Amino acid sequence: MASVLRAVIAGVGLLALASAAAAQGPGPRTTPPLPRVTLYELPDFQGRQITVVAASDNLASMNFNDQAQSARFEGGWRVCEDSGYRGKCKDVAGDVPNLASIGMGGKISSLQAYLDGAWDHGGSWSPGAPWGGPQVGRPYEGATGVLFPYPLVAGYDIAASGGSANTYCRAMDLGSASYYDSSQRAPQALDSAGRFVGETAILRDVFCRKR
Repeated sequence: MASVLRAVIAGVGLLALASAAAAQGPGPRTTPPLPRVTLYELPDFQGRQITVVAASDNLASMNFNDQAQSARFEGGWRVCEDSGYRGKCKDVAGDVPNLASIGMGGKISSLQAYLDGAWDHGGSWSPGAPWGGPQVGRPYEGATGVLFPYPLVAGYDIAASGGSANTYCRAMDLGSASYYDSSQRAPQALDSAGRFVGETAILRDVFCRKR
């Protein structure tokens, strides 16, 4: 019961953080809800259970490492044998009454949800168009590129990497990124594949080249 309560409290906290992120920069006006999965200690959705919201990079922190034998997934998820989304991983969705059927029974140590179509929401910037978002997220157009101070995808922060910076710029119908800052961190973000990750460095001040 204590582990279930901790998971629910964590989920509420992540929802609040996601709402705050959506208010601070460019992006869609609505933020898709965070996906959930319920893991069960026994096959056929029996026994002790926990709920994970968006991602967990180490189920040992929830006293559920290598314990899950069945699961109910909301949307698509990536489940992995090792912490930090490492080791053998599988993509899975829907209800799985016996995780042994996909070779993951009693083996899951970390897992992360895919946000379906995360990078398909379209850009919120175009040359000469009026800016309708918060001032803190206003992009700045230069002669050779555009600076985005608070880049978001589908209303969520973006995990910092060269790949995710390039993916963001191309989603804005621009060229590749020539600069990005990664000095800030967030408890939740999306990577370049549209998967949630736990606490990580995030993109700030992304400068995208014009095509």
